[in-house]
Amino acid sequence: MIVRIACVALLTIALAVNASAQGEFERRLESLSPTDPNGYFVLAEDVAGQAKGVEDIQLARRLYVLALALAQRSQSESTGEAEYPLAASACLGLADLESTENRKRWLRALAGRLDERYAARRWDAAPSADTPNESALLLSEAIGLALSGDGSLARERFDDPRVIALLDETRDILDRPGNEASTSAIQHDAQVWPCPECGNARGVPDRAEGGQVRRLCSTCRGNPGPVISRAAFVAYLAYESLLLHGTQKSWSAELAVGRGRSLLDPEPSEVAPSMGVDPTKVHYRDGKWLDDRELMELQDDPG
Repeated sequence: MIVRIACVALLTIALAVNASAQGEFERRLESLSPTDPNGYFVLAEDVAGQAKGVEDIQLARRLYVLALALAQRSQSESTGEAEYPLAASACLGLADLESTENRKRWLRALAGRLDERYAARRWDAAPSADTPNESALLLSEAIGLALSGDGSLARERFDDPRVIALLDETRDILDRPGNEASTSAIQHDAQVWPCPECGNARGVPDRAEGGQVRRLCSTCRGNPGPVISRAAFVAYLAYESLLLHGTQKSWSAELAVGRGRSLLDPEPSEVAPSMGVDPTKVHYRDGKWLDDRELMELQDDPG
C-alpha cells in the first residue's frame, strides 16, 4: 500500500513538472518577437534539449527555421553581418534534428556557406559507401511494390525487422507537415492491396455472361494500387532515391530536399519550404502561428 501511494505521488509530481514545463514554453512562445531572432533560436535549443516526442521535434524545427528566416531578414535590412552566425547556428540546430546523413550534410553545407567557420574541409568529410545496404534495398522495394498494388510482396519486406528499423530511423523524411506521403500511409497501402476483387488480374468473369466473358474489375478499374497525388508520388521517389544511396550525387540529394524541383545550391530561402514551415507566421497566440495580418486582426477583434 505504501509503495502504491509513493508511486502515485511520484507520478503526480512528474505530471505537475511536465505541465509546468509546457506552460513555461507556452509563455515563452507568446513572448517571441520577430525583432529578436535570437529568442526563437534560444527557445528552439531548449525545446530540442527537452524533446520527448515528434511534436516537440516539430516545434523545435519550426523555431530553428523561423530563427534562420528572421536572421536573414534582419541581415537584409542592415549593412553588417552580425546575423550570419545566428543563421548558421540555426542550420546546425536543424541538422542535429535530422536522422539521415543527406539532410544533415545539406544543412551543414548551408551553415558553412553562411559562416565559413562551419565550412567542411575535404579532410573532414567521411567517405560514403557506394552501395546501398540490403535493408535499404528491401525498404525501397517495399515502397515500390505497395505503390503498384503488390501488397503481399510489400508486406513480406515490411515484415523484415531490419526494414522496419530503417523506416523508423528515416521516417522524418516523409512524415512532415504538408507532405502527402507518409510512412503510415505506405504501410496501410501494403495492407489493403492486392485488389480484393480481382487479385490484381485487372479483369473478372462477367456473371451476366455466364462467366465466359471477362469484364474490367469494378474495384480497381484495371489499375491496381493506391490513388495518390503527383506530389506524394514524387516524395516517395525522392525517399527511395535517398535509400538507394544518392549521397554522392547532387541530383539525388536535391530530390530528398527539393521534392523534384530544379537543382540548387544550399540556399537559406529553401530551408523553410523543405521543412514545411511558413516563415511569415512568426507570432504564436492561443496555440496557433499567425502572420502580421492575422495578428492585427486578432488584436482588433473585441471577441
